[in-house]
Amino acid sequence: MNETIDPNLKVLAWVPNSKATSWNMYFVNGYKFHTNTLTHGKKTTNSDLYVKGVTDGGQDDFYGIIHHIYELEYVGLTKKISLFLLSMV
Repeated sequence: MNETIDPNLKVLAWVPNSKATSWNMYFVNGYKFHTNTLTHGKKTTNSDLYVKGVTDGGQDDFYGIIHHIYELEYVGLTKKISLFLLSMV
């Protein structure tokens, strides 16, 4: 079987560089995200995450609270990968 594999997907299969950057606030695709720790005690928060999902079985919406934000770099990729660690609500 001869399948074409996206070269970026191959790169992601390898381990990222040993250095990851941690952020309390992060801008991506025009949106600003905060960790739960950064917004603790403030009048407004921006650490909640909602993703509307649709699957074969119906709607599977996802709610979560951002606890950590990391930025990973991979050799061979020009863009950095943002990783959000959350707890589900």
